Amino acid sequence: MTETRAVYSVTEILQSARALLEAKFSYALVEGEISEFTKAVSGHMYFKLKDEKGSLPCAFFKGSNMGLTFKPEIGMKVIAGGSLTLYERDGKFQLNVRTLEPKGVGALQIAFEQLKKKLLEEGLFSDERKKTVPEHPHKIALITSPIGAAIQDFMKILETRVGIDQVDLFPVKVQGAESPGEIIAAVEEVSERAEHDVLVLTRGGGSLEDLAAFNDEGVVRALAACSIPTICAVGHEVDFSLCDFVADRREPTPTAAAAHIAPGIDETRDRLEQLQHRLTEALENLLDDKKRDLEGFLQTLRDRRPDLLLDQARQNLDYRTEDLKSALTEKLKDQALRLQRSSDFLSRMTPMHLIAPIKERLKGLEAQLQAYHPHGPLKRGYAIVRRKDNGKILRSSDDAKKGDKLVIELQKGSLESQVTSSTVEGEQGMLL
Repeated sequence: MTETRAVYSVTEILQSARALLEAKFSYALVEGEISEFTKAVSGHMYFKLKDEKGSLPCAFFKGSNMGLTFKPEIGMKVIAGGSLTLYERDGKFQLNVRTLEPKGVGALQIAFEQLKKKLLEEGLFSDERKKTVPEHPHKIALITSPIGAAIQDFMKILETRVGIDQVDLFPVKVQGAESPGEIIAAVEEVSERAEHDVLVLTRGGGSLEDLAAFNDEGVVRALAACSIPTICAVGHEVDFSLCDFVADRREPTPTAAAAHIAPGIDETRDRLEQLQHRLTEALENLLDDKKRDLEGFLQTLRDRRPDLLLDQARQNLDYRTEDLKSALTEKLKDQALRLQRSSDFLSRMTPMHLIAPIKERLKGLEAQLQAYHPHGPLKRGYAIVRRKDNGKILRSSDDAKKGDKLVIELQKGSLESQVTSSTVEGEQGMLL
């Protein structure tokens, strides 16, 4: 008798094992620490959950992980929910994850911290990029719910303040799935219009889930890119949102925001009284300074009267003139005395037979000087002819032309004449 053996294919075994697993563990919650995390281009996530003794491969497909509010990271302790199955191609046992949540800390808190770290590293919270909020804005853009308590608290405070000319409400939902989109649209509209002095984004307090819209990355980036200064006043004293970190100024409550935007009546009165006192004091000090300056100018004018200065100058001139005369007289007397002494000395020291030739030599030099004098030739019958217009001496007939007037200088007196004709060298002389 032949014994019949049951022989299974690999696929049959894997399919049977898969069916057993999925029947036994159609949905299971597994706690562990994420390791070997990767995210494919398709959007699917693959990782392992491990504890002290083992590890379990996990597949978290895109259709299931799109709703995650945090980013899974290696080392994060989580609770994964899904079905146990067998990946037949590799014979690999794995958990097909459908839900994933952090263990201990909530997903929203993790998402908050992760996004906060990311934006901090980008510099969106840096003080250097923040704009200065005006101390006394006149036109305010208010983004909040039109029916919430925040707008009532905000406007109630503004009623007791001064200096606000206009408040424009941009109504939005401050909670729920539609809230981030509406807030982003309102911020972008205010930024594009650029006609307000400041933008105020506000709502009342609440849980982390209630404030989720104010931790939305799109809302935070829209507020950071706003063209006008921004104030974020979300929640109560202890509540913080990412919008608080990126806004140009953070106020803890809507009431505090309204109080800091504009001064109160009493505060304004006190401020005006202080300014009046300071102005009066400054004017009095200024008048005292000007009075002292005027007195100084008057004293300067008295010290520098032109008539007095002129009298002093005249008197000084007289004194200096007399001093100069005396000094000159003394100088001349001194020179005369020295000349007399020199003459006496020469008379005593120079022999007469040496003096006579010197006198003769001096007479000869004097005769030569007379001969070379310009008027010397005139004594011998010559004449000096000059142009009448410029007094230039004529040395050639070319120096004058017909019609020119001439002055003929003789030894005694002079004559005036006019050129009627002239000849060049070698021909007859000039006719006058």
